Amino acid sequence: MGKIESIKQKICQLDAGSFQNLCDSYLYKIDYPNIVSLGGEAGTRKTTPGTPDTYFISPNGKYIFVEYTTQKERLFAKIKDDILKCLNISKTGITHDKISEIIYCHTSSNLTPFQDNEIKNLCKNAGIKLTIIGIDKLAEDIYLMYPILARDFLDISISTGQIQEPTDFIKYYNSNKIAAPIDTKFLFREKELKKINKAYLNADVVILTGMAGAGKTRLALHYVENRIRTCDEKVFCIHDNALPIYEDLKYFIDSPGNYFLFIDDANQLSGLQHIVRYANMNPEGYSVKILITVRDYALQKVINNVREITSYEIVKINIFSDDQIKQLLQTSLGILNQDYQERIIRIAEGNARIAILAGRVACSSNRLDSIDDVSQLYEEYYGFILKDDRMIADKNLYYITAGVVAFLEALHLDHIDALLPILQGKGIDRERFIENIRMLHEHEIVDIYNDKAVRFSDQCLSNYLLKYVFFDKRLLDFSKMVKVCFLSYRARTISSVNTFLNIFKNVEVSNFVEKEIKKVWDELATEKSPVFFEFVKVFFFVSPTETLMILQNKIDSEEDVTYKWCDIDTEKGKNYQHVTNEIIETLGSFADMWDLPTACDLFFQYYLKRPDLYVEFYNAVNSCFGIRKDSARYDYFTQITFFEKIKEYSDDWTRESVVFLFLKVAGNFLKGHFSPAELGRKDTFAIYPVTLTISGGVKKYRQLIWESLISLCKIEKYKGKVKKILSSYNGNIKTADISVLQFDLMFINSILKSYFSPDELENCIMVDKLAHVFNRMNIPCKSLFAVYFKGKNFQLYRLLKGPEDKIGIDYEELKKLKQLKQQSIKKYVSNGNLKMFKELIDVCKDIAKFDDNAFWQLGEGLGIAFDAISQQKDLYVDAIKYYIKNDTPNNLPPDHLVDTLFSLLSDAEVYQIINSGEYSQKNAWIYAYYHELPPDLISKNHLQELYSFLKDTSDKDITFSAIRDVDFLDKYNRIDSQAFIKGCKIILAKMEYSPFIVHIYFASLFTKYCNAPKKIISKFNSNLELLEEVYCAMLSCNNHLDDDGQFIIEMYKEIYLGRSSMQDKDKRYYYEYDYDGQFLKEIYLVKPSILDKYISYLTNRINGFFRDYQKRRLCFFCLDDFIEIYNKIFDQLMKNCDFPEKSVPCFLESLLLPIRKEPDLLERQDKWIRQCIQRFSNDKAKMYCLFSVVSKLEIGRKKEYILLFLEKNPLFEDFKRIPLIPTLYSWSGSAIPVYSAWIEFLESLQSNLVGLKWLKHKQYIERRINTLKKEIESEQIDEIIEG
Repeated sequence: MGKIESIKQKICQLDAGSFQNLCDSYLYKIDYPNIVSLGGEAGTRKTTPGTPDTYFISPNGKYIFVEYTTQKERLFAKIKDDILKCLNISKTGITHDKISEIIYCHTSSNLTPFQDNEIKNLCKNAGIKLTIIGIDKLAEDIYLMYPILARDFLDISISTGQIQEPTDFIKYYNSNKIAAPIDTKFLFREKELKKINKAYLNADVVILTGMAGAGKTRLALHYVENRIRTCDEKVFCIHDNALPIYEDLKYFIDSPGNYFLFIDDANQLSGLQHIVRYANMNPEGYSVKILITVRDYALQKVINNVREITSYEIVKINIFSDDQIKQLLQTSLGILNQDYQERIIRIAEGNARIAILAGRVACSSNRLDSIDDVSQLYEEYYGFILKDDRMIADKNLYYITAGVVAFLEALHLDHIDALLPILQGKGIDRERFIENIRMLHEHEIVDIYNDKAVRFSDQCLSNYLLKYVFFDKRLLDFSKMVKVCFLSYRARTISSVNTFLNIFKNVEVSNFVEKEIKKVWDELATEKSPVFFEFVKVFFFVSPTETLMILQNKIDSEEDVTYKWCDIDTEKGKNYQHVTNEIIETLGSFADMWDLPTACDLFFQYYLKRPDLYVEFYNAVNSCFGIRKDSARYDYFTQITFFEKIKEYSDDWTRESVVFLFLKVAGNFLKGHFSPAELGRKDTFAIYPVTLTISGGVKKYRQLIWESLISLCKIEKYKGKVKKILSSYNGNIKTADISVLQFDLMFINSILKSYFSPDELENCIMVDKLAHVFNRMNIPCKSLFAVYFKGKNFQLYRLLKGPEDKIGIDYEELKKLKQLKQQSIKKYVSNGNLKMFKELIDVCKDIAKFDDNAFWQLGEGLGIAFDAISQQKDLYVDAIKYYIKNDTPNNLPPDHLVDTLFSLLSDAEVYQIINSGEYSQKNAWIYAYYHELPPDLISKNHLQELYSFLKDTSDKDITFSAIRDVDFLDKYNRIDSQAFIKGCKIILAKMEYSPFIVHIYFASLFTKYCNAPKKIISKFNSNLELLEEVYCAMLSCNNHLDDDGQFIIEMYKEIYLGRSSMQDKDKRYYYEYDYDGQFLKEIYLVKPSILDKYISYLTNRINGFFRDYQKRRLCFFCLDDFIEIYNKIFDQLMKNCDFPEKSVPCFLESLLLPIRKEPDLLERQDKWIRQCIQRFSNDKAKMYCLFSVVSKLEIGRKKEYILLFLEKNPLFEDFKRIPLIPTLYSWSGSAIPVYSAWIEFLESLQSNLVGLKWLKHKQYIERRINTLKKEIESEQIDEIIEG
């Protein structure tokens, strides 16, 4: 107890002011906040007279008075006198009911129990609590709980100071100049907090890892604060000061209880293992959890220290994203301006502290250019690093080394040969450079990963040193560095140049950079370097005139290409917005530059010379000359220039190639809202929402487009193209400034009046779309467009189309609109005549050519109209005849129409109507005739005619159609009991010329939502061979059907655009015949030979592109003889596949890696795998294929199978051949977790191989483990180098 006595002695030596300061801090520690010290003179150790010496305001609003004394003589009298003063309302001005407690602190041990009681009664009678704190309690509490008070006030070190309470740790941390304050508002890390909580369910040690500046410490402290509130634990924070920590641990973790330790920057803590081991001893009654932070470069070192002692979990922390920095600026500083946000994001590089500092500078000046050059900001934040006296010897050599790393962002220490000439010129050889790197690492300026990869974890520090080394001190020649690194580190060279120009925006820096780059430019040109033009493409802005001359020479040197415009593929590659041609790409880079007019001249000269590069030019116009987020800043100079030039080079719109380009791009520029994707930081792309607002530049560029369109309307062959642009205007304007639309409306109205007559339905529909755009934006246009909506054909079009659906409309509202549509159409046709109905059909005719979007709606409306007249025999029949005569517009499903005909006419009359004349859907209508023919009307003639129809090859050219079926053949069985079988045979024979037709007839046959397997088997009971053939034909259809995807597209149109007679339940499964194999299984039970055909199908699929339904392959597992079945499949595939060791594992993987875990299935899969190993363990090929899949199973299972294999076949050569880890694999993000899991598995497998007979096996596994460890090391280095 010597320490406690020392504390008492030191307290007794304190003067009155120092004692009061100590006690104030002590009371703060024991939860008396909001201190007001009346008895002390601020900033001194002097006391001042007054009552009380100190007071607090408690949460309930009452006062807590505190008195202090260091008086030794007549202590009782002193205490009594001071308390009476506190109770004297005239002295304090506070009534007793407003005082909850009086605390009295003294330095004596001479107060008797009688005196103590008397004093307490004084307060008790006033209804006030009295707390007396003497030197004994004060000294013991300081020693046991608050040793920092002993250090700060008494100059006594009880511990090394490495273990602190959270509040003291925060003060200590914030005293570090380079560290961002960690008592700021906590933002964004909710997901990581959940991960930490989850991690503690599995381990007592959690490691937070991430780059410098990621916010690891702030997150950890927030988590600590949450634990203090929610858990009954003693919480301590640990940091390193290079002293032994073991005695501290014994001091702080001195009694049973729950403890939580936060260790910051654990890689710097020499006693980390002592802490983890001490905490992990877990004597009875002790529970210790540990939270560790470590930079990612030192993670492995910490893991090695921890995993020897206990289990752990890792939580990865990423630096703040751009969006998070943006939110931080909004919430913390109220910065909402996008330009300010983007500038600060660029400066901060994910560092929240830098973002806040830059934001404050911008807010205080209220000028964006105040943070153009952040040199001063970086200097204040990082400058002390360069004054660090620990940098011994020649500091400049270290700065040069840091500058090289900053320039390259990251480098591999084994690959620095290209840099040696520059370094040697400064007296730094390879060894000295690496030595300097290690010294910089020790000072935490750079990070070293796996002793190979070097990079700055703090990108802002990297930027600062880049400028300091190359510009401020000129320690390295920037031009030499650019020249050397452009060859080997091109992307990073460009990035460093951009850092200079974008982070340090001032004239002096810009002039310096451009001068240095021009030096390199001239040297490469003189040397006729092969990379000269590459250099020009990147740094064209340094010498734009010279660049344009180089491009002109390149254009002049190319041969003219003569092309017929119709021979050019104008669509291929359009959607990629990618420009690969170097000349076009470089010319496009001149957007928003003063030399753009000249660049455009070259652009069009080159276009006229190389029309075959149309798509490249098209993409360049959209990606380079299109609207960008900065276009408004230049008042749309680029767009105006481009459209002036395109008009100039059109030669009064006589040059077809220029006209074509204009017509293709014009619509894109007439949008009101744009979403340009522009290159952001670190090779990322950012998409910016840009909504046009009216300005002089917007008016000018749009006027150029509209006037050009007016000129083209005068040329008949281009009117249709202009019409297409006008029709798409409704899709281009989704969000726009009303003033922009009003400006456009003047030109649109002029074009419509002059060139598009209201007498043509197509024009009326186009104007209707335009009207919707303007009405949606509340721009009146009714009077302008009224003439287009008066025509009869347009009125009928609107009738059939029905009311407009609104976006987001609910089901009930949609139902009401449908009912309204039905009522309107029925009302129109109920008292109508054939002429009126013909007009409806005429409206539908060719509608798809100019309004494909309304195709389904008009078809639906026409169907409603037919239903409405179904009781008017003559009208209905004549209408159907007219409909067929006009080639069945909208291709209404014929089944329902034919069924109605049967209710009105004889079967002969119906057939005569359907069979008269030629029309595109005739085959479908004749099929509908036999499908809908009432059973009681069926005769032998009908059956023979049906056979003839089915044999007919008029369906050979059908490439899309609604699903048909063969179930209707059942009703013909009463004429011929084999009608169904015969019909199926005839249809099956069509495989010779149209698998598609066979498919549409039989697809629903093997769909369980239409038929049950046993029902189908009973239908084919008299000819199971045919059933087998039909099933296999359907499998065969799947082999080559829809190779180009057109079938799916057309089926989608048929089904989902309403052109199908399928029932709803069929629509979902029309292409999934027997997807779960239930039909295959049942057919196998009655016709086992189908297995051979199925295996043949699998063989063909595997030799091509394997694409069979997984559930179908699993269907045999529920049969008793599943082992024999799958053994046979396995055997035949191995024998008949072209490359079995490559292809068979694909089949086995689909067989043995089910999507969902089903216990019964897993058990049977396990049984089959085990018998395979036992039966075929000596078959090298089979074992290779099997274990290619086994290697992808979870660790426990695959280890069992490998050990079973070794039990049956211990030969090392055979063991070496089976895959222990997957031969083919993929991953997202880093490959390191994949490799680590494989190492864990191999280590667990190795531990099972004990004895001399397994030495070779163990050595082989060890080599595989070592190879994987090297892969991890290499991957880690690559990840760091690549960022």
